[in-house]
Amino acid sequence: MSRWIRVQTSIFDHELFQSEPLTEREAWLWLIANAAWKSTRHRVGADMHIVPAGSLFVTLRQLQTAWKWKSDYRVRSFLKLLEKEEMIVSETNAGKTQVTICNYSYYQEAERTENARATQEKRTKDTSTPNTSSLRSDVEARARTTPKQDFVSELSDLLDAETIEAIIDHRRKKRAPITARAAKLLANELRKCADPRAAADMMILHGWQGLKAEWVENRTSSKRNDPPPKPRTIGDAIRDEARRHGVLRDEPDSENRGFHSEGYSGGNVRVLDLAFKPALKSFG
Repeated sequence: MSRWIRVQTSIFDHELFQSEPLTEREAWLWLIANAAWKSTRHRVGADMHIVPAGSLFVTLRQLQTAWKWKSDYRVRSFLKLLEKEEMIVSETNAGKTQVTICNYSYYQEAERTENARATQEKRTKDTSTPNTSSLRSDVEARARTTPKQDFVSELSDLLDAETIEAIIDHRRKKRAPITARAAKLLANELRKCADPRAAADMMILHGWQGLKAEWVENRTSSKRNDPPPKPRTIGDAIRDEARRHGVLRDEPDSENRGFHSEGYSGGNVRVLDLAFKPALKSFG
């Protein structure tokens, strides 16, 4: 049976309990307890950032100190695990990490809704019955939504279902979050690209976890500037065979690819003459 209980956030500072390293379960509860319960702002360097409900700005060192863990490597590994399991979304900005608790607003709003409904029922017990059907249907609809569905929904107006599924499979292999926030960031960059589907294919092909429109532009422009490959000639074939037998040294090719001079122990000769040298009967 699943149920929830009320616990004050001050439990982590209670004088009754000994100061000792937190377990991973306690570290997870610490993140929930220290997340903003309403939208606020946080200063990072010279900039002010919006911190939505369910998020907090921290450094790895602060988490290591608060959790009393021996290394920030363990902190990073734990945050990556939470992100892989779609329990949080993290984003680093100017040395600080913004951690967002997935589904935080859903559970908090559900709690406030229940409290408000109970209060309303007490006030109107003898006069009227509150209409909660719309609230109940909204909660049920949100409960049916999964992070993957939110991810697909954010990209569906830009990409076909097959491409979106390929992106999801790619991000799973990269252990990247599959959430609505991650999809929004990706969609914003895809909209800047001339061909969103080609950009998505390029992201998967090159193993990029994320995407920047300028990355796609740089790759595309470099391909346009590459000179076309020169056709292979019979001179190239003879030259390669001579080098394979040790007759010729490895030297830069000249522009005249069909007939040009190469160096060997007897001096410089024409490549096509090598096959007819009596001294080179073993070659060929």
